Amino acid sequence: MNTRVSYLYRDAGNYKMPNAAVVSGSVSECQVNIIMECLDCGLYFIPGQVGLPEERFGEWTDDDHCWFELQKDGFEAIGREPDTGMTADELVGKFLEAKGNWKENN
Repeated sequence: MNTRVSYLYRDAGNYKMPNAAVVSGSVSECQVNIIMECLDCGLYFIPGQVGLPEERFGEWTDDDHCWFELQKDGFEAIGREPDTGMTADELVGKFLEAKGNWKENN
């Protein structure tokens, strides 16, 4: 079983773009809690910094920024093949590396 990670891009105009990626293996409840503790303000992260894709609305505008939202219920066991080239453990490791060190790129 693999894990789909679902997260959200919301621009300054409150337009929303759902994002998702599948990592290899299961993300345990303990690992979800670790990831949630790594988020900025308990909600925000920069997907590219942890190896996840970032989908927005075409061209960059004044309403855009680098932050995406991740909720605790954004992790789902799924039978789909991984599309990230990353395991669940590697994902947790990348979040731990980014914790308190998110690099804004806008």
